[in-house]
Amino acid sequence: MEPGPDEQRSFGEYEIERLLGKGSIGKVYLARHRRLGRRVALKMIRPEQRFDDDVDRAEFHKRLQREAELCASLHHPNVVTLFEAGYDGDVVNFLATEYVEGEPLQARLKRTRPLPLPEALGIAADVLRALAYAHGKGVIHRDIKPANILIASTGEAKITDFGIARPVNSSLTGTNSLLGTPNYMSPEQVKSGSITTRADLFSAGVVMYEMLTGVKPFAAPDISGILYNVVNLDPTPVDKLNPTVPRAVSKIVSRLLEKSPVTRYKSAADALEDVGRVLNPSGSSVPLQPTEDGLRTRSTLDDATTPLNATSPARRRRGPPLLAWVIILLPFTILGGSAWFFRARARAETPQGEITREQRERFEAKRRELDAARAFYAAGHYEEAVKRYDAFIARYPDSPAAVAERDAARHKLIVDMPIDDEITVTKPRPKPKPAEPPKPPPSRWERVKRWFREK
Repeated sequence: MEPGPDEQRSFGEYEIERLLGKGSIGKVYLARHRRLGRRVALKMIRPEQRFDDDVDRAEFHKRLQREAELCASLHHPNVVTLFEAGYDGDVVNFLATEYVEGEPLQARLKRTRPLPLPEALGIAADVLRALAYAHGKGVIHRDIKPANILIASTGEAKITDFGIARPVNSSLTGTNSLLGTPNYMSPEQVKSGSITTRADLFSAGVVMYEMLTGVKPFAAPDISGILYNVVNLDPTPVDKLNPTVPRAVSKIVSRLLEKSPVTRYKSAADALEDVGRVLNPSGSSVPLQPTEDGLRTRSTLDDATTPLNATSPARRRRGPPLLAWVIILLPFTILGGSAWFFRARARAETPQGEITREQRERFEAKRRELDAARAFYAAGHYEEAVKRYDAFIARYPDSPAAVAERDAARHKLIVDMPIDDEITVTKPRPKPKPAEPPKPPPSRWERVKRWFREK
């Protein structure tokens, strides 16, 4: 989007090309440095919010100054680089950061939910790698969420926006303040407690959960409900909502989402190691040696230092002669052949119903799809459950159980739907029943029979 007629087309040494986005603290433009020719994301600091007093204003500008200082100290492939900070006196008025050709993870999730497993794990590994680096520099991000994770066109993920980050030992905006995004905050952030690097690990676990399942683990209709769920709710395991996710990956996410920081991973590096083990399960394989037929596992017999023993070829004794072996094995051969003959005959007379590999795979895929729909229903995500049931029924229409469960999910969705004052439900007026036609008068014979009955 080109800048409007009332907007600046240049700023200092930067020529503005187009608007990238805007937020509560200003607009972000794609710009080019006049002399260096480098393209940057230029964040203009023009807050829309009104400050209650000078203390709030000073706190806001302290955070901007801290973001500039922290970003300037971080240089990592998975962290957006800060090139320059501009000042108006002692106040930061713009930040020029690395321009990432791509899109935020938030936009990616709007198009595809859940993400394919390899893509989700690759993004998670990049985020954990960036956090391990930042934490090693003594920086806590405190606002890890899809909007602050950029997916480059090359596929790598970069974390950005250190606006509420702070050094590990800083007291600025620390205890007794609530900063962050509710759906991705850690329990200790919600309770305004002491914040450590493990708060970022909880947020990274929420992002992984959303990428792998397509839903937020602590979603609720209002902020108070979200904050309550963050502190008290244990979300449904990832592999229950999405059966294609391996159990090992689900355990990683569950450990990141532990309520107590002590029971989470000790560091982002430890979590990254487990994710890497899933991405590369053969990383600790036994060394292989080439042979004429390809590769084979190295054994102790291949070692030239292995001593010869009684079973080695150089000291093997000569066995009994051929005739002796024939005499010994002939009775066993006859008995084995007879048993095979009678077993084959019995098998031929018995009807065989073999299940092919394709049939078994189709059955497993069908079961996984239905289990996923049931897991969303059990977790209270009725809208997503209805979508899953509809997709399942479209593929397998002869499934009365799926139809009944889908209808139950629709009922729950309607019952739990928030009330809208503007929606009026009217009950249709019952239609009057048609008048019954008059009965014909009784015949003479009927009147005679009635007279005898009465007598």
